Amino acid sequence: MLDIAFTPDRGSDVAIARQLAQHLAGLIDAGRLTAGTRLPPAREVASALRLGRNTVNAAYAQLAARGLTTGHVGRGTFVASRTTPPRPTVVPLPPREFGWAGLFARAGRSATVSSLLRRVAITDGLPFDFGGGRVDPDALPVADLRWAFARPFQTKATLRAMAAHRDPRGWPPLRREIARRLTERGIACDAADVAIVSGLQHAIDLTARTVVDPGDAVVMEQPGYFGAALAFAGCGADVLGVDVDQEGLDTDRLARLLRVRRVKLVYVTPAAQSPTGVVLSDARRAALMALADEYQVPIFEDDYDSELRWDTPARPALKAGDRAGQIVYAGTFSKVLFPGLRVGWVVAARPLLERLVTIRALADFGTGVVEQAALATLLATRGLERHVRRMRRLYAERLAALQAALAREMPDGVRWLAPQGGHLVWVTLPAGLDPERLQHAAHACGVVYARGELFFTDGRGGEHLGLAFTSLGSDAIADGIARLAGVIREQLAARTRRTAHTRQPAPRRRTRRSHAAH
Repeated sequence: MLDIAFTPDRGSDVAIARQLAQHLAGLIDAGRLTAGTRLPPAREVASALRLGRNTVNAAYAQLAARGLTTGHVGRGTFVASRTTPPRPTVVPLPPREFGWAGLFARAGRSATVSSLLRRVAITDGLPFDFGGGRVDPDALPVADLRWAFARPFQTKATLRAMAAHRDPRGWPPLRREIARRLTERGIACDAADVAIVSGLQHAIDLTARTVVDPGDAVVMEQPGYFGAALAFAGCGADVLGVDVDQEGLDTDRLARLLRVRRVKLVYVTPAAQSPTGVVLSDARRAALMALADEYQVPIFEDDYDSELRWDTPARPALKAGDRAGQIVYAGTFSKVLFPGLRVGWVVAARPLLERLVTIRALADFGTGVVEQAALATLLATRGLERHVRRMRRLYAERLAALQAALAREMPDGVRWLAPQGGHLVWVTLPAGLDPERLQHAAHACGVVYARGELFFTDGRGGEHLGLAFTSLGSDAIADGIARLAGVIREQLAARTRRTAHTRQPAPRRRTRRSHAAH
């Protein structure tokens, strides 16, 4: 007889006949009782399992009712042939192209946005990452962060307040702490003047969507922060670059532009110009404020890296001298902590701030309250201040290591600026190098950097590159710069060979007369 191996559960509410039927159905479904297998006669199963014969007959009847068995008079009960329904044949449809390209908003299909996005190369895993936007995880204040993130959950009152928080302007304790901290930048404000956003890029995008219409002119520093260019171009703006020199934005050029073009917004990074690291001079600051007042143009002040100063203390923010409320001031915790935190702030005139918060609500209703509560704790206990002091010392050492390595390793013709703030060193290469070849060769050596074209909106910048010094130790910086310098030398030698080959005169062709003379 087949080994049915069934033990009835006599304490169950399920009838034993049904238990047996379910057990046999499981054997059939599992393939242990295959189609055509003859089940033992009911009397034999009843005797072997010590069950009543009627119980077994009832179980067999249930199997037959479900179509799992068939009975033949005089022959017995057999497992039924189970015809598996055929799977539907998937017939590939003839390819057709839906016309998405014609449905994209004009801003979304902007050539400027597409070209900028292609330049943002994300290359993870290479050992010498000078690409910017990175931090050293080993330098983070782990103990302070762990305590700050745990603290809000340790009191019921704070937990209840977090659970009930719905203010789209942000967590009130964090807004109060930011307002207090901004007094160091010379800005007099209170919590009502501050809105929390999901990083500085979010602040730029919100301002652009609130102020800029398609076709409006927006002025940026050039070179300048590519993320701002993306946000403005994404709103359909005509992004106009004004050159930067050792004093920051060239306000004379800005004045000439304002005389001939109606500009909707001017975007600047005065504390530590991105990417050159220069600081807007006092004379240029005064000129910029005067031009903004004369032409009634608002200014977006991106104060992304004001904590990182290398030679002199940071000057007060432009916003500190804003009597008319025409400066939108924004900052972030990403640079002093880590980019993935995605918490920043905006300080603006209240009518504009209210509009920014309303526009933000169209996409989401606020930044995560847990992160905000943790940052409020970190600010209130001065944990962030301690961390910033440590980072200044550490980054100053790494900047010195980078500048020493550049001076030691780079071939003649390579120049760079000594940044007064920020986290990048802006490098200018000799003319004639191919940016694509140089980048591929550098990647092959494990070196990543920010290509110069990323910071220009007009196609320039191929002779520049940006080297960040925040995520690598001094030894790694020295090794990485030595490798990059070797790649640049090879590319310069290849350029020389190509130039010599191009200039080499073609061999003279023999004429019939000269051939005959020989």
